[in-house]
Amino acid sequence: MKVAWAFALGVALALGAPAALAKEPSKAEVQLAKDMVTDAVVEVKAGRCADAIPMLEQAIAIHETAEAFLALGECQAVTGKLRAAVATWKHGEEIAEAQKDKARREAIEKKRKEIESRIPTVRLQLPAGVSGIVVTIDGQAVPESSLGAPVPVDPGTHQIEAKAPGREAFSTKIEAEDEAKLTVEIKLSGGTNAGPTGPKVIDAVPLGTWIAGGAAVALLGGGVAAYLLAGAHAEAGAIECRKRVQCGADRIDSVRTFDGLALGAWVGAGLAAGAAVGIWALAPKKAKDEVSARVFVGPASVSIVGRF
Repeated sequence: MKVAWAFALGVALALGAPAALAKEPSKAEVQLAKDMVTDAVVEVKAGRCADAIPMLEQAIAIHETAEAFLALGECQAVTGKLRAAVATWKHGEEIAEAQKDKARREAIEKKRKEIESRIPTVRLQLPAGVSGIVVTIDGQAVPESSLGAPVPVDPGTHQIEAKAPGREAFSTKIEAEDEAKLTVEIKLSGGTNAGPTGPKVIDAVPLGTWIAGGAAVALLGGGVAAYLLAGAHAEAGAIECRKRVQCGADRIDSVRTFDGLALGAWVGAGLAAGAAVGIWALAPKKAKDEVSARVFVGPASVSIVGRF
């Protein structure tokens, strides 16, 4: 039977090409479409939807009838394509209404409502404060208007993926059964994506603080150096004293001098550090025109910008 209608379809398309270009199919094409639907219905009742579906789609392409949409929707529902079945039957209702086929319109409407109640849905719960989220179900992007609302899916296993700028991608699998009402929480770990990030600005530090702080560091280093020199001279003097009857006064004076320098440098370092802290603490925080400096700390750099 399939060979017969396939051959008839080829002949009709070859001989009736001018009619095929018209808005309405020829009588021969209409009859061919009806015969194809009749044969397809036999296949549907026999449970051979894999053979029936292409026959029905060809028949609908030639001439749309309510009977063809009714049978095609039944096969789609049997194979688990509930959403496709509902869409097919909705169009079939329109065709039946236009063709004044009340019996088939009512039959299609009844089946459609039965299937609609079986379609499972998935509500996608999005994370707060994350923009630019793209969610796909089985590779198909979910419209932005549907995010957060129940999304109809066919029964079975589905892959849900989500991504957003600056976040790690999210992926999970769900199993949707008939009439299931599922909720999937989208988790996008990683940094925030509130906007482009720039260098972090540390509070303004007056220039006087930098100068006093630098002086404190320099004095501290000088004190350490003087202390080390005093120790070196003391050790050298001790060695020299072992060789002489009387130690040289110049060695003793050198040690005392360097010790004094070390002590003075450390005292100066302490005073300079105190001055730096005092200048920073007492400086007006909101003055815009005063001499000051800012430290900018970026991902891989540190810079100082002064205002003089």
